[in-house]
Amino acid sequence: MPIPVSCQCGYQVDAPDQYAGKQVPCPSCQNPLQVPLLQQAPVDTMLGEMLSDAGINAVTPGGYRCANCTASIPGGAIICLECGYNAESGQMMGMPDQDDKEHFGAAVYTNRSYGHAQLDTAAEMMEVEILEKDAEGPTPYWVWLFIFLNVISFGIGLAIFSLTYFSLEGDSIQLAIYQGDEFSQLTESDPRDKYSLVVSEVKISSRPQKSTTGVDSMGNDYSQKVAPGTYCIVTAEENNFSYIEPLDGQNSDKNGWIPNTAVVAVTTIEIDLLIKNGDMNLSSAERPVTDNAAYAFYKGLANGCTLEIWLGIIFYGIAHISIALQAFKDKIVHAILASILPIYNVVWCFMRWKYVGGHGIMALLGFIMIISSIITQQFIPDLIPYVAGSADT
Repeated sequence: MPIPVSCQCGYQVDAPDQYAGKQVPCPSCQNPLQVPLLQQAPVDTMLGEMLSDAGINAVTPGGYRCANCTASIPGGAIICLECGYNAESGQMMGMPDQDDKEHFGAAVYTNRSYGHAQLDTAAEMMEVEILEKDAEGPTPYWVWLFIFLNVISFGIGLAIFSLTYFSLEGDSIQLAIYQGDEFSQLTESDPRDKYSLVVSEVKISSRPQKSTTGVDSMGNDYSQKVAPGTYCIVTAEENNFSYIEPLDGQNSDKNGWIPNTAVVAVTTIEIDLLIKNGDMNLSSAERPVTDNAAYAFYKGLANGCTLEIWLGIIFYGIAHISIALQAFKDKIVHAILASILPIYNVVWCFMRWKYVGGHGIMALLGFIMIISSIITQQFIPDLIPYVAGSADT
């Protein structure tokens, strides 16, 4: 309803109610003209408590009617506490924002108005304080997890290196080099998955059972044995025993049954290495590694890299799940892409660096663990098998 206003110059006018409580220039003399209030709207109790907790004194300089429900809106506010109508945007609370600026997460400040400019400012300041506190907080768990996983892979590699080196230094472990011509005569079409290697000295018997001990009165053992490093073909298996037929040119040439634990299958790669090792035209750089220290070092490094790859996959998997869960606070398209595309979730983390940047670093570290280990393995020389036995085998 119009508000009657009189100026000191004698000018009288009926001001519209939206000017209630405001100061406007007099149309006649241009002096400041104070428009009186229609009425004082009561301050909402909950809003007052929120302002008080934030250290802001609630004031109601003026008011106007809500265009949606005609309830009184305190002066300076833009949201009706009765129906949630936003007088500034012309929309109801809960409707999509028209602001083109995107904001991440429902649990953080999103630049939505709380009905008072001072309250909005306080909310922004509180968000900044929380983010700064998190940045100055303790070291994230994934940093310690990254260090722990790398220490494990390094420790396992070092342990394998040490065990292999000290074993090779003794007389009981020797590289299993085949001096015959069985492998060198293989053609590309010949099967290479039928060969095996005896890895330790063991008694051989005519039946798939433990051999009886043949000891004479002087304590000499006349039991027949197969020498370690003997390459053979396994033709049958029974009762945890394998029937072997040694290849030509071996220290042991007797067929028979030995325990399964004493014989292992020879891979195609190992056969190729044995063929290379017997090729005298190859340079020393092209030959498989047979030096004890180098052999032990590369064996430990290879196993450490293999373990690093798997630990890197686990580390990245944890980061991927964490990122996907965070992405569901954002738009659904980001959540879907971050869940199914390993690269996109890192990109999304940098898009939302202010909130989830740490998980992006975690994912990158996982990638580094995997890729660096794969690259390192490409430069590790090939190794031939070794067995438990005496130097003459």
